[in-house]
Amino acid sequence: MKIMLYSQHILGIGHFFRSMEITRALHGHEVMFVEGGDPLPGFTTPPHVRRVLLPPLMMDAEFKSMEVRNGSLEEIKAARTGLFLEAFLDFAPQVLLTELFPFGRRQFRFELMPVLQAIREQRMPTRVICSLRDILVEKAKQAEYEQWVLDILNTHYSLVLIHSDPQLISLEETFTQVDKISIPIRYTGFVTRPLPTVKKKPGQKVIVASSGGGKVGADLLAGTIMAVQSMPDQSVTLKVFLGPFMEKDDRDFLAKLAENDMRIALQPFSPDFLAELMAAELSVSMAGYNTCMDILNTGVKALVYPFPQNREQTLRAKRLESLGLVKVIEALDPEFLFAAIGEALRKGWPPSPQGNSIDIAGAVKTRYLIEQLLSTDLKNVASMQD
Repeated sequence: MKIMLYSQHILGIGHFFRSMEITRALHGHEVMFVEGGDPLPGFTTPPHVRRVLLPPLMMDAEFKSMEVRNGSLEEIKAARTGLFLEAFLDFAPQVLLTELFPFGRRQFRFELMPVLQAIREQRMPTRVICSLRDILVEKAKQAEYEQWVLDILNTHYSLVLIHSDPQLISLEETFTQVDKISIPIRYTGFVTRPLPTVKKKPGQKVIVASSGGGKVGADLLAGTIMAVQSMPDQSVTLKVFLGPFMEKDDRDFLAKLAENDMRIALQPFSPDFLAELMAAELSVSMAGYNTCMDILNTGVKALVYPFPQNREQTLRAKRLESLGLVKVIEALDPEFLFAAIGEALRKGWPPSPQGNSIDIAGAVKTRYLIEQLLSTDLKNVASMQD
């Protein structure tokens, strides 16, 4: 089966990793991954996946404007539109997954709609599926936004796959007109990565601090560094992982802050981050989708600080906190973090039985639901020929 997946990360890289984990689960199929954000340096694509890189477009931290490196915005848009449509027509996939769109990435409709219209106008057999995370960000004109989503979804799509467990978060909580979606909706469970085999070293109190892969979170890392520097316990060590797209000024500031404490090590973004969490006593991080899934998957004790720009991370973090799986930190000043980290190291909190039942098999179930959709199509064709 030929499967194309379109993914556009604009600030961090959580969308990229979730989408790539889905493609990893689609082994045995021919997969084309169309990527529109800044390419992650050093990332190794699974052997069955062909990666198509569109000229990168990113957003600023306030999600107000697109950022380009070379050429004008209109030139980049035109080039991307042509490349995406050409790749789609040449590959001729049986399935096209669009990550988040039309529920999000509306700014990228300039390149997505020509492909969707070509499928419809040329009556191509491609089935279009929306690959959707657990929580949608709020909109200024919610009713108008939802109607726009419904018009595209009900016209061009065959299926919505929600990478969430409805016992934790359901689509109805952030999209009010679910009853007007005329195509099937299926929950896959949360998408997580397979766990490595790692053992903690006795006697060490390792704290892992991270801000995800994007441009935000330097203030969280700075506060954590200063909090650890105030701790008299010399057995406490801190590993600070810097996102690949963090601004140089922020990197330099954090390096200067940590340079005189041998217990603190700044490290580049690691593809083995799960192993680092499994060996750690505590994680201090933002509350993005992938980070929270890594926390659930490894069972590490965790303090999380939700990105305040919209409701997404706060809603996820508060829901996980209600199950006893994380603790939400409300402030970033070093004194507050000193107390929160100290309490977590001394006491911790056991995962609740309810938390352990959260479905985190999202990648495998996504594969199953895609194959099921295509299998139904083949059966319908066979029955029409009989």
